[in-house]
Amino acid sequence: MAQATAKITKDMTFLEMLRTYPETAKVLKKYNLACAGCMGAQSEPIDLGAINHGLDPEQLLADLNAAVK
Repeated sequence: MAQATAKITKDMTFLEMLRTYPETAKVLKKYNLACAGCMGAQSEPIDLGAINHGLDPEQLLADLNAAVK
């Protein structure tokens, strides 16, 4: 998905995303990410969080954006 049309961007924090798009919680669960309860969710951008958890940031973003269509 092109970044220009994406609702969720790599620079958003997990907490910002979850507050704006609560339906993304199911995608995080699929990836075994407990972001809602993580202190890093307030400040960690999605791309960095994905990398820190050994995930492909682009794939995670694509899945997150697919959940909010």
